[in-house]
This record gives sequence, structure tokens and C-alpha cells, in this order.
Amino acid sequence: MKLKHLSILTALLLSSLLLFAKDYQYNEKNGVRTFHQGSMFVKEGVPFLTVKGDSYEMGLQYGVLMNDQIMEMQVKVDSIVEKYVGKFFLKKWIANMVLKSKIRKLEKRIPQEFIAELEGMAKGCDLNLREVKTIAYFPQLFFEISCTSFVLKNENGIVHGRNLDWPGIETFAKFPLIVNYHRKEKIPTTILSFVCYPGAYTGMNHNGLSMSINMNGCPIPEDKEESDYVTDMPMPFQLRHVMENADELSEVDEMFENYSTHGWFITVGSHKDQSGAMYELTRGECIKNKMQNNYVGVTNLAVSEKGRYEYSPINMHGEDNISREDKLKELNQNISNDNLVDKAYQMVSSTAFYELPCDLYHSSCINNNITVKSCIMDNTEQKIYFAYGEQLAGCNQFLSYDIKSEEVGIYKEKQEIPDEAYYNGRKAYRKWLKTLFTNKKQLEKEDYKKIIDQIDQFNLHPAYKSNELRKCYVNIKNKEKAYECAEKYIELLPTYGSAYYGKYYACKGFNDYKKAIESLQIMLDKAHNTTADFFYAKCDILSLYDKMQSQSPNPENIRQMKKLNQEIKELSKPFFTAKWIKEKMDKMDEIVKKYE
Repeated sequence: MKLKHLSILTALLLSSLLLFAKDYQYNEKNGVRTFHQGSMFVKEGVPFLTVKGDSYEMGLQYGVLMNDQIMEMQVKVDSIVEKYVGKFFLKKWIANMVLKSKIRKLEKRIPQEFIAELEGMAKGCDLNLREVKTIAYFPQLFFEISCTSFVLKNENGIVHGRNLDWPGIETFAKFPLIVNYHRKEKIPTTILSFVCYPGAYTGMNHNGLSMSINMNGCPIPEDKEESDYVTDMPMPFQLRHVMENADELSEVDEMFENYSTHGWFITVGSHKDQSGAMYELTRGECIKNKMQNNYVGVTNLAVSEKGRYEYSPINMHGEDNISREDKLKELNQNISNDNLVDKAYQMVSSTAFYELPCDLYHSSCINNNITVKSCIMDNTEQKIYFAYGEQLAGCNQFLSYDIKSEEVGIYKEKQEIPDEAYYNGRKAYRKWLKTLFTNKKQLEKEDYKKIIDQIDQFNLHPAYKSNELRKCYVNIKNKEKAYECAEKYIELLPTYGSAYYGKYYACKGFNDYKKAIESLQIMLDKAHNTTADFFYAKCDILSLYDKMQSQSPNPENIRQMKKLNQEIKELSKPFFTAKWIKEKMDKMDEIVKKYE
């Protein structure tokens, strides 16, 4: 009897497995998977996928051919969700509810053709539709991108360079994917993507029209909501839509003319036009910047006068944007135009910060600590050159891919990161700090002493080490050592603004306001400074004069405060007054009014 029951149970189990098993299977020969009209092969750890047909059919081919990678990606996305919301059941339940709500809201603006792709993908892989959508939409819902883009041309052709800077999404860089979409009756398009992500942040169609996205951080006016401007399909899907339907700049113009969104820069290269352009999409408006002197480029700061001033607050004119923008222009000017691909490679792989090989944190350079993809698209020859990585992707091995022949090769071997030993030492040090003090909201005196005692075990840049020690000595009230470390930082990097701010914080911590003021004044005279640096430094100096006046009254302090307040107003006048800038300026006014 027991045996009979066991046989029935086994039969039911097998039938249920058969019922829910996928109906599709790819063929594989010589390392190439095929299914219907689709194909996929892996070279140098990167999958190259081609899908053909209508939307659902392309998604189906994607799901069948990429099932293994999709399943791996799903595990990683789950771990990221746990990292952000915790493993506790209630937190995960709330997070899933929020995620579902965000997906429903996003999908209202996504055309059916892209939803059909995801439906096909879910049918072809071992995930259900909800799980596929979670992976597909997750990056767009929870992370913001930075980036650098440019287009170059000479008498021989045109190329499009691009670095994707995407903080918090480093895990996705382990799942690179090149996809050739051959949508029925549309222009075939190649996207440099990540596994299971259907949108496009970088790509080129097979008629030589290339596009890339940068984020534009222009704020929305206080009396408006984002939904007042963002009414059309999400930008990464719009990018695919444009590339599948346009092959010249005039057609791009038409497709952006009535497209309403906010907060994007779109760089476009066109083989047909032998030109390029950068579109600023801000507050429902589109501003086109044409190529000038064979170059157009953008970081995360507008190029047009209107976008740069009327729409951008002064803080956007800070070091991260200006240093990359200046370096792009400098490299374009100084590197020969003979071989545009090689020139673009030197630009996208650059870690230089003004005259230094890199900045102290590898954060304010073209190829930086959040660059997860670096690429060059050759619009003329229909080739792409690219590298992925969790950080500083432009230093990694670059592959070449011929879109027509599908040949893959190595374009450039991995290069050494400038100050790589210090870079790795800093990572080890930050990991040690996180492990040691992860559960502490505030460090205590003994914690700072422990850092001082053990910091020498890490191979840190001397300037970085001096700054870390300066923080520790301030917190244990050792004025002499704090000042010594602050001065050492300045001595090692005399044109680096942060060094002078280290001295400012040390002096301020010991109520030595006069020396703190002197430190910032020297910074404004000797360091590389942006308009934003002048604005914030003058605000800080004004606040210090206020503290000095409370400490030791002097009419000269009041005169300096009034003078600085007027200078601050003049500095900010050309720019959009964002809420946080207005609050800063109101605070300065309040200080000055105390002495009227």
C-alpha cells in the first residue's frame, strides 16, 4: 500500500515538473547558442546576443539564450535588495510593496513594445514576469547616473566616446552584455548593456547613429513637481526608440521636439551627417548644442547658456563637473586627431586631475571610482570598443567588436591605475574601518586612538593618511598633531582645495577662527577653484568672522562680513537659485543682520 502511494506521489511530482518546465531549448554548436533567429556567444567573459523579430519574439530569444546569466543576475539583485532594506521579513515585505508600486507607476509610461519584450523574456527563462521586471527596472528605480560623453570628427570619420558613471550599481558591471536588436521593420541597433536590462544608456544603430545618456542634475522649481515635466516614456527606452527609427540628426530633432522629460543630456553622433550634437532635456524643454570645431562634449553640467545658468544652481559648477569638463577640452586640444579611436581611448581612460595623475580619491576625473563602463563607438566603421568594471572601467581591458562581421578582439590590454598601490590600500583601509565600526553611530576617543595606532599597516597615500590622522587628532583634542597633519596635507598637495579645508576643519575644531579663515583665503589664492568653491568658501569665512566677533568683538569683523555677503550675492546672481542655495544665503543674511 505504501509503495502504491509512493508511486502515485512520484507520478504527480513528475507531471507537475513537466507542467511547469519551459517549452524552449537552445541549440549549441562551436560555442554559439541559437534559438529561432537569435544567437549568443561569449568572448572574453562578455556575452554577445543577437535577437530578431517582433517585440515578444526578441524577448523570448533573449530569455532562452541568456537564461543562465539571468538567473545569476537575479541572485545578485536579491542580495542588493537585502543590503538596502535588510533581511527582516517586514522590511522586505514593505520594500517589495514599494517596488511593485514604483514598477506600476513606471510602466504607465513604457510603450507596449518594450513590455512585450519582457513578457517574452519571462516566457523564455526560468523567472516569472514579476521577477524579470524587478531586475529590468531595478537600476532605473533606485540609482542615479553621472557620466561623460563626447563626439569627435576629422576628415576620415566620426567617433563617440562615453563613460558610464553609476554609483551603487557596481555589481551589475559583472554582468556585461552586448545586444543586437533586430526589431521587425526597424533599424537594427547595438546596445552596450547589462544582463536583463532592456533600456539603453549607450548604443549605436547599424546606420551609424550613436547615442548616450548623461544625467542633468538641474533641480525642479519649488512650485512644480517632476510629474509636471516627465510625461513621456522613460529616457532609456526613448533612446532605443530613437535609434530604431532615426539615422540622422534632423530625425532626432523631430523625435525630441515634443518629448517631455527632465534631467537628461543626450549626446548623439551621426555617420550620415558626419556631425554630432548634445541635447539638454530640462523641464520639458529641449536645447540642442551643435558640434563646434569638430567636438561636442558634456559631463553633468549644461553646455548652453540657458541650461548652464538659468537652470543650474551654483553648486553644479563644482569640482566634479568642472574638472572633468576642463580635462575633456584639454585632451581634445592636445591629442592628435589622426586616429580618432585612439584619441577617444586616451580621453575615456584618463584619470588625470589638472596637473596630477589622479585626484586623491579617484573621484573627480573622467575615468573615476564610479565608472562601470567605458566605450568608444566608431560611427564610420561600425565598430565598438569597450570595457566594464566595478570602478575605473577605463583602465580595464578593452575589447573590440565589429558589428557587421561579429568579430571580437582585444583592443587594449588592462592598464595600471595611477597610484594603484595607494588606491588598493585605501580600499583595504575603508573596509577595515567599516568592519571595525559598522555598528557605531559615533566613534569614541578610544576608537580614534586605535585608528592612529594601526593606520600604518595600510599602504595609504601620504596626503590621504595625513588627512585621516588630522581627523583623529582633532577628535582626541591633540591640537599640535592635528595642525601638523593638516600642514603636511597642504605641503604634499598645494593645489588641492580639500587640503586647505583639512586645515580649516582642524582650526575650527579648536576655535582658532583666525587661522581657519587664513587657510580658506590661501586656498582661494593657490588651489584649483571653481565658482562653487568660491561661493562655499566665502560662506564659511563669513560664518567664521561671526564666531570671531562673538569671541573678540572688532568692527573689522563686521565690515568683512558685509563685504563677503555682497560678494556671495554677486557670485550666485547668474545662476538658478535652488532651495538649498537660498537657505544658505538666507543664513548669511541673518548673520549680517545681527550687526546692523
